[in-house]
Amino acid sequence: MSKGKYYFSKSLDKGMRILSLFNRETPALTQSEIARTLTLNMTSTYRYINTLEELGYLEKDPKTKVIRPAIRCLAFCNNLMRASDHQRLIRGVVDGVHAEHNISIDVAVVVDDTIVRIYHKSAAETLTYRLPDSSDNCLHNTALGKAYLSSLGYDPLREKLKGLVLQAKTENTITNEKSLLAELDLARERGYAMNVEEYLPGLIAIAAPLRDPRSNDGVGAVSFDFSVLQNDAKAIENSYAGLIRDISGVLSELIPPYKNTGASAA
Repeated sequence: MSKGKYYFSKSLDKGMRILSLFNRETPALTQSEIARTLTLNMTSTYRYINTLEELGYLEKDPKTKVIRPAIRCLAFCNNLMRASDHQRLIRGVVDGVHAEHNISIDVAVVVDDTIVRIYHKSAAETLTYRLPDSSDNCLHNTALGKAYLSSLGYDPLREKLKGLVLQAKTENTITNEKSLLAELDLARERGYAMNVEEYLPGLIAIAAPLRDPRSNDGVGAVSFDFSVLQNDAKAIENSYAGLIRDISGVLSELIPPYKNTGASAA
């Protein structure tokens, strides 16, 4: 057993996983929802929630019992963001590309099987869809997800595919693993992934993977998003393939090194 595994705190891991469940789309949860999402028993879930509540990171409505982040959590997150230059530098790169080309841009990392968007910039006077802050089961049907998957090695990719449900979002969604692997091979070869109305009708996207600056492992992706009513997929590919590859390289240097502990939430 490594020193890191020996000193690993499972209780702290579960507490952090509870806090990570809250986002813009999920600002509040019940104890049952938390327990079900993290596959914890109700007794353990109550203990972790109560501890975070006593520390001031969560608050529980006395009537509805709904749980949401509290003021100390807000201050904690704000201080963490101020302590890091990563997002400020990422914003600078994205804002520069946006100002020059007027395109919608998403930068996201992948945590387990969830796409977590860390920055978004919308093009002016265009019709594009804004992804949620976090999206589950979207690795196979978004350009961001396919770009990320294309950056994985053979074994990590096979392991990742085991947990994916190739659910159709539109009639263009790839729902066959063999077809998805062929698409990922193509994305790996050219350095970017394309998505034409696979996630949402009318949405075209081109994306390239983000890599850990130390290990070169895939950690996320950056995408340019367009409306099918205003753009042609082939024209987008011809115009932006080189740019998306270049931007992904620049942004990869700004991503903090990532270590996936692989610890179970159960």
